[in-house]
This record gives sequence, C-alpha cells and structure tokens, in this order.
Amino acid sequence: MTACLLSSSLTMVMAVAAASQGERKRAVRFILLTMAGGVLFDVLHIHEWLGLIHEGVTPSSNPWGVPLFGATFFGLTGLHMTHVTIGVIYLGVIAIGFGRSKFSAEDVEVSGLYWHFVDLVWMFILPMVYLLSNRI
Repeated sequence: MTACLLSSSLTMVMAVAAASQGERKRAVRFILLTMAGGVLFDVLHIHEWLGLIHEGVTPSSNPWGVPLFGATFFGLTGLHMTHVTIGVIYLGVIAIGFGRSKFSAEDVEVSGLYWHFVDLVWMFILPMVYLLSNRI
C-alpha cells in the first residue's frame, strides 16, 4: 500500500510538471496514473480490512490483545482511505477539466498539494499503526 501511494506521489509530480509545461495530454495521463495508485491503495486496504475482520478484529474487539486496537486501526485507516477516495474523485474532475482546457496548470498543482498531503499523512499512520503496534 505504501508503494502505491509513494509511486502515485511521483506520478503526481510528473503531472504537475507536464501541466506547467502546457502538455495537457501528458499531464492527464500522469493524473490518471496517480488515480490508479489511489484506487489500488483502496483495494489493498479493503482486502486487509476483510482479512482482519475474518480473523475477528472489529472496532470493538481484538482477539490478539488490546480491544481498542480495532477502533484505532479502523478509525485511522478508514479516515485516511476516505481522503484517498475523495482525492481520486477530485483528481478525476481535474483530469477531465484540464484535458478540456477548463482548468489551468495551477489547478493541477493545487490538486497535487492535496494528494501529497494525503501521502504525508500515510507516512505518519504507517509507523504509528503498523510498526509501533507490533510486539517485539
């Protein structure tokens, strides 16, 4: 999942660069690749959720330890996944509008800022939830 987001961050940088150079088709292509990374992130996350639910982890229970882990995990990752999904939709609107010359390169750059912020938040969630929650 982390690789998906980091890769999509790179494609977003490429989209912003192409947009600033006036290369609309190239920018739209990179925005679509960024969106694909976001969708793949969501799919992988849902798969992880379903696996945990199958193992008995829910927002109110955890068969392996602290019951609040489920609430914390599903709450943090669910909010993040919601923002990724909103970002994918937002990027879709930007891609269509920029491709039709309705939006400027600045609009692509602003959407890139949102996307990078979503990536940055994941860089805090990853160690907090995945790395620090493991028993040594």
